[in-house]
Amino acid sequence: MSSAIITSDEVALLELSLPTAAENVALDEALLVAADEHGGPAVMRIWEQPDFAVVLGASRRIADEVWVDRCREDGAPIVRRASGGGTVVIGPGALNVALVLPIAAHPALGAVDSAQSYILNRLAAAIRARGPAVEVLGSGDLTLEGRKFAGSAQRRLRNWILVHATILYDLPIARICRYLRLPERQPPYRERRGHEDFLLNLPMHRTILNESIRSAWPSSHPLDAASDVSRDLLETLLAEKFANRSWVERF
Repeated sequence: MSSAIITSDEVALLELSLPTAAENVALDEALLVAADEHGGPAVMRIWEQPDFAVVLGASRRIADEVWVDRCREDGAPIVRRASGGGTVVIGPGALNVALVLPIAAHPALGAVDSAQSYILNRLAAAIRARGPAVEVLGSGDLTLEGRKFAGSAQRRLRNWILVHATILYDLPIARICRYLRLPERQPPYRERRGHEDFLLNLPMHRTILNESIRSAWPSSHPLDAASDVSRDLLETLLAEKFANRSWVERF
């Protein structure tokens, strides 16, 4: 880890959406690995997948989570991220935010549960400052009036942490109903509701939502993807994991 003192309020901003779902989940991982191996900067990345795709949590079983035939029929790729959490649909109308922070930046980042709560509550407070009265429920969901509009996942390395969230603001809930089975593991507040009754889009314009997310961790400077993100590392991660079907379909 770098010897420089980095606080959890100092992040470099990267607004970059790559063409494929595999590349996008690989880039989140690349930012984490690079930070853990070489030190800062802390990063907030905001991105939006240009087409619909399904992203599995690291340990989720495809057959249990996804209507695979429907995804194939629609040409919606299925990829797997390296973090935990549940399976999500991404695409136009879902804004993704990834925070890569040094664990030493805040005491709450030292444990899984407190890190998730700390980061999600900061995002919720930033959204409330410009929009509706959202709250954090379950193990890392952003909700409005008891319905979920964002889920989150976490990955920890030796000195750095990645927490990323997918925030629905204009994604057709029908796509989620079409591609995702009902998860076996559900938070109590869901009360066994189907996707159409449990999920909703946050009623907030994308521009305002983006501004809200950015205000939760004010950026010190923009990240130059061309010079600061290793293409070699990204290609290695794609070959070994994120574009490798044996890894994606391992469960």
